[in-house]
Amino acid sequence: MIGKTDRGLFFDVYGGTWRRQLLLLVFRIVVASVFIYASLQKIGKPLMFADEIGMYGILGKGSLLYITAIVLPWVELLCGLALLTGIFIRGAALSFAAMNLVFIVVIAYRTAGIMAAEGTPLRQIYFDCGCGFGPTYAWKKLIEDAFFLVFSVAILFSPSYRFVIGRRKG
Repeated sequence: MIGKTDRGLFFDVYGGTWRRQLLLLVFRIVVASVFIYASLQKIGKPLMFADEIGMYGILGKGSLLYITAIVLPWVELLCGLALLTGIFIRGAALSFAAMNLVFIVVIAYRTAGIMAAEGTPLRQIYFDCGCGFGPTYAWKKLIEDAFFLVFSVAILFSPSYRFVIGRRKG
């Protein structure tokens, strides 16, 4: 049997209710801020965003590409606002987890294509991924998106939330 003092730092940091809720709040603010900023960079420039998406060669040149370029920034904005306010928080977290998973896959796909075509090592691949933050190294973007995926999954599977609008009592 584990005594109260044997549980140590792990349970104090990760098991403590207020600390866990504070950590989840930080995750929500980070993910929401990044995606709200990114969405605002793309909402007014759908054709430029469509060109950036088109560089991946996955959607082709057609209506699906342009619909994605118009709709995706608005989804990012609405989900970001949902995370900040706490309204539909699980839906927003699930959407961000799915988006980040897709982003990781397509960035890895494009990176692998560049590595195969040009023989460029991973650490030197530098391009604009279309995220709204400008050109960056592919390895850095993959790591960032992995962190956002982890944050989103942690928010999604949290048993309860504080710091939300319209929290139910009971």
